[in-house]
Amino acid sequence: MVRKSLPRSSSDDSSSIQSIFGGVVEKEGNRLTSPDNNTRTGEDPIQLIASDHIQHAQVFTPLSVHRSATKSSSHIQESCLMRYFIEELSPWFDHCDERRHFQLVVPLRAENCLALRNAVFAVSARHLCRLPHYLTPQGISYHGQLLPQLTKTTSLEYLLKCIPELVRFHEIEDPTHQENIMAATVILRQYEEMEEELEEGEIGNYANERVNFLAITHTIINTMISTPHDHSLTNAAFWITARQDVYCALTRQRPPEFRFGSETLKPSAANTMIIFASEVAKWRWGSKAVDEWELLKARQHELDNEYMHELAPLLERKAEPAKGSIFPTIWFSFEAHVTAVQHFKLGEMILIAESPYLEKARSAVHRKAEAQVREIVLSLCGIATSHPRCHPALVNAVIAITLYGEYFTRQDERTALLGIIDQTMDLHAWPMRKAYQTLNQQWEMIDSLQY
Repeated sequence: MVRKSLPRSSSDDSSSIQSIFGGVVEKEGNRLTSPDNNTRTGEDPIQLIASDHIQHAQVFTPLSVHRSATKSSSHIQESCLMRYFIEELSPWFDHCDERRHFQLVVPLRAENCLALRNAVFAVSARHLCRLPHYLTPQGISYHGQLLPQLTKTTSLEYLLKCIPELVRFHEIEDPTHQENIMAATVILRQYEEMEEELEEGEIGNYANERVNFLAITHTIINTMISTPHDHSLTNAAFWITARQDVYCALTRQRPPEFRFGSETLKPSAANTMIIFASEVAKWRWGSKAVDEWELLKARQHELDNEYMHELAPLLERKAEPAKGSIFPTIWFSFEAHVTAVQHFKLGEMILIAESPYLEKARSAVHRKAEAQVREIVLSLCGIATSHPRCHPALVNAVIAITLYGEYFTRQDERTALLGIIDQTMDLHAWPMRKAYQTLNQQWEMIDSLQY
């Protein structure tokens, strides 16, 4: 069977991609030490690295060539980074994908796609360098392999190597390679989420000069979804991008940008709930019109009736604060169910907390709404702690905490919520510093109020 080529990007898409990356290639000001620690006088190393790779990188580089010196430290490092992606990071992408494309397909595709390979290396390097239990006096150590060349700037070097193929996306006609580039942009979007809080002193002020990979992801995906392939890497990447956009909307508190509507992309239960969360976020940080709230509440009840029987917990036990158990125990059969229920509850929580009818409601109604929101936050945390292997579950719980953690006044509950933030930061190297600081500031302000 001959596979039909996906539609090529338009000239507008080409100029969009060029404009997104132009700022990185042409940026001047900050300095980054090059891999060999030799910086050419008067030139920007970021520009040098990017321009060198744009000139010399091959679109397809066989892994056998890439690994010509099999005993080199570079080979050992990149073997470790690939293994780390397969074992530790692919579940972030595949938890709603029964075919596990990012664990099983992406590593094979990366053998023949330079951008995809370097995207994997970039996100793995960034993650490994953030976790203290891999750090030794001699450097990062992973599965007994010492990686002395793996530093906090290594991930950026890999990231910059991805740029040439992303810029040339509009020229690609081969559908498999198009899929590879889209998978690379999805992985790089995960990298950007990890870059939300650069540590002090990391690469100067690079935090203000990051490439917006969500924008490039949209540009690339929008050229491909017109002819999606069921159970393909394209389809998997599409829904991952949708989840990423909901995450960005809820954490940055702005309307989501992702567009749905392709009838050929039939959503699963989890993806249906992700769409619902996206619609709620669009309302919350958009018009906040009363009639739209009514429609969303009606949609919430429809989803409840249609899906919640299918998504019923395997086990559910109430919290026991007197015994030190602040969160309920809630087990689900599948990780996709965890994601579905959490996104449904996130949407439900926002609709309760932001109800337009609360503005003129009596204080008793406000208290009831706040109690409902607190219950949902604790439930989301309970789902997360009950599923430690479902990595995004903790992040979803933290989103709920950052949105409405100020509703909590009991010290034992506050301590437990901060524990969720700490756990997310320690186990998954996720940027939580701002969330931690903001929540503490909110509580301090509330506690200082005089009644």
